[in-house]
Amino acid sequence: MRGRSDPPRRRWTVLSAGGSTGGLAIDDAGRAALGRRGWSLDWEVSAGGHRYAPGASVTLRQRTRGADEGAPVAIETVLRAGEGDVCLRSYVAVPAGGGGAVGVLEFANQTSAPVALTLTVRSGDYWRPDGLGLVELDESGILANGSRALWWLRPPRAQQAAADASEVVSPPELPTAAATAPQRARSRNGQAVATASWPVTHGGALRVLLPLTIADGSATAPAAVPTLDQVGRGWDLHTASGLRLSGLAEGLLEALVADAVRRLLALDVGPDAAAGPDGRLTPPERALAAAALAGAGHPQRAAEVAPARAARSPTAAARLARRELARITAPYGDAATAVREMADTAGAGGSWAGERTGDDPSRRAAFLLAVRETLVREDDGCLDLLGGLDAPEARQSIEVHRLGTGHGFLSFAVRWHNAVPALLWELAPPGTRLESWACALVGAVGAAGAGTGGGAGPTLRASRLSAGWSTTERAGEALLGT
Repeated sequence: MRGRSDPPRRRWTVLSAGGSTGGLAIDDAGRAALGRRGWSLDWEVSAGGHRYAPGASVTLRQRTRGADEGAPVAIETVLRAGEGDVCLRSYVAVPAGGGGAVGVLEFANQTSAPVALTLTVRSGDYWRPDGLGLVELDESGILANGSRALWWLRPPRAQQAAADASEVVSPPELPTAAATAPQRARSRNGQAVATASWPVTHGGALRVLLPLTIADGSATAPAAVPTLDQVGRGWDLHTASGLRLSGLAEGLLEALVADAVRRLLALDVGPDAAAGPDGRLTPPERALAAAALAGAGHPQRAAEVAPARAARSPTAAARLARRELARITAPYGDAATAVREMADTAGAGGSWAGERTGDDPSRRAAFLLAVRETLVREDDGCLDLLGGLDAPEARQSIEVHRLGTGHGFLSFAVRWHNAVPALLWELAPPGTRLESWACALVGAVGAAGAGTGGGAGPTLRASRLSAGWSTTERAGEALLGT
């Protein structure tokens, strides 16, 4: 097993849209891939007579962006080019009218002068170095291996197709007229390449689209694609009924938790998932993702993600999930350490590399369940609020909404009055059969003696805040330590 001190060789973040198949993988240099298709999309900038390649730049940086900065939905890659920056924002949207999700790449010139932007469809994805046997450029964009790879919304000034990257010559200056002549190149060794270049004025932008599902050359670009703000607001509505928290680690965990929930909600577990950026998940991996979604207050999606046989039995699903969870978190020792160290090593967009992939859904799920264990510990009919937090971290204002437990969905808040904590809580019992299944699943993963709701309810404690306080009331408020 790879230890914590053994860093991944390559890391990427997978962006997806809920309810749609396919994903857009963005690596730490802004390179894009759609899965095991044999090609990827790279970019570089020419400014002031110099060329700037993101993968070779020491000034490159990445961060998350979205309509709500606390719940990001985009990866922003920033490249220093001359007297300013060129910024790439990558996100996934579902166009109006159907047709499948698309990856949206928006390049913005924030330098003080015009630049030339070159996009390159080259051989190799994140799993193999070759695989691109045929490239074509037409009036709409680029095709790779006979399928649409990219739509451009305005034609480039220069474009080339070649059987090998060594045959591509970068134009010293872009012509004034758009390049419109179709080009085609075939490579016997799978090393074909296609490039397209555009001038981008100071303050200007360029936008291209990548279809996330296989589309042939006749497919046309969608007429209307949601903006990043619209995508962010859509995600906010989609996740409003699930887990939300604030105040943990001075607010540093909120974005990581929100991103992990959204990525698991969009996880592709369909029959073609093996060809996508996530890959096909094993039954234990699917059970772990289902448990994390149940703990995050999304029982419907948890049931969809769970492996078919285990979905009928929460005990069976929990047994699989515990096995996978132990494999990932055992090196950390306890939940608080796992949360702290995983947060420190998370990539842009909250990605963690696993043994097989550069963005491992199982590690996202394990992170969510570790956060849950710091917020509530379940044991023999007792819910211990904040029982897994380090003592210094417990002394801060915290809000938690709709956290899945074996007894229902827990919401609580801690406020401090001088050195005295005030606790408000509500434990909503499962209201449907599906919610009961989800609570039983996450409760069984969280602790061996946890119940599944019903009866008079569990005993609530807050041992980190007050060793002697407890209650069996499902809702209320108390000034602890008085």
